[in-house]
Amino acid sequence: MNKKIKKSQVLRHVIQFILFLTLPGLYAMTFSEVKTVYQIIIKGNFNFIQAFPSLVEFTAVMVLTIVMGRWFCGWLCAFGAYNDLVYFISKKIFKSKFKVDEKVDSILKYAKYVILVLIIIISWTIGSSILESTSPWDAFGQITDISNIFSSLLIGLILLVLITIGAAFIERFFCRYLCPLGAIFSIISKIGIVKINKPKADCGKCRACTINCSMGLNLYKVDEVRGGDCINCLKCTEVCPRSNANVNILGQDVNQNLAGSVAMATILGVYGLSNFGANALTNSGVISNQTGISSSTALNSAAEYKDGTYTGSGIGFKGRTTKVSVTIADGKIIKIETLSYGDDRQYYEKAGDGVTKSIISKQSTLVDTVSGATYSSKGIMSAVANALNQAK
Repeated sequence: MNKKIKKSQVLRHVIQFILFLTLPGLYAMTFSEVKTVYQIIIKGNFNFIQAFPSLVEFTAVMVLTIVMGRWFCGWLCAFGAYNDLVYFISKKIFKSKFKVDEKVDSILKYAKYVILVLIIIISWTIGSSILESTSPWDAFGQITDISNIFSSLLIGLILLVLITIGAAFIERFFCRYLCPLGAIFSIISKIGIVKINKPKADCGKCRACTINCSMGLNLYKVDEVRGGDCINCLKCTEVCPRSNANVNILGQDVNQNLAGSVAMATILGVYGLSNFGANALTNSGVISNQTGISSSTALNSAAEYKDGTYTGSGIGFKGRTTKVSVTIADGKIIKIETLSYGDDRQYYEKAGDGVTKSIISKQSTLVDTVSGATYSSKGIMSAVANALNQAK
């Protein structure tokens, strides 16, 4: 059994480690794409062809979640990996595991849905910037840029510290109780084809699956686990002394290493196909090199916006936050100023001047991205779009 544990968990942790180093802002990028889709739809002018290039990550992650459950949370999310790391270190130091009361745990798990609803109403629908500096995942994604965090994400940094303390005593603390993206995944993953099959009739009295569950689920009470709060970490399939917990796809038990490989191949395949499709559409002239993020906020008429200076934020390279101020006079954009950014300087400087000048010139956020600095360009555009939402 030790060999079995080693193989699947090493695979998972290697993937987590790679993404932790290379793409710490994947969570913020994915959540930003969900916001993009929501705002485009509620404004009633969704254009799939134009939006397609900017929805690559959204498409890949959502398809994976709908089909296979919350593999993103257990295998891909760097913020989740951070929670795992903090808990691992804490357990080595304190040699104990804090157990949350079952009733308290069940109540606290609703908190993430409340947080999601508040974000949707306050930030995504009303367009208020009141929550901009409170994002702990943005602070985490920009952890190497301390000066920017202190200047624009101080509250988010404080919340990140509090989450770290919680994660030290409760495994996957943020994922269990606070994650708004996890709330979305919990809902849509329930229709997935992948489940953990564990007939209660064949169980002993050890409750090893429940004791070792990263999300604190009472697995000993159920015959199967499908979606919801399960993040498919597969620890339960490894610790069962009777090998009674198994990954099941369409009624067939499969090896957990195979399941993990299939999940990774699925998301990389969807991501690759989406990129290929976007490039094909661009090269064929069906779409331009314009981002679909801001099409819903492109200027339709000067009278649509109130004069004043507005602050907005968007997600740029590696999920890092770009913050700008936009000045409106006589209903027109006359000035765009960068307040802060988390992108690498070389990419941001390459995109910044050209994109802002194009937006002012066209009086629209639907402008071309700068080749070689696509994500930085999109970060600026979405930040301006966010500011314009407040000017309506």
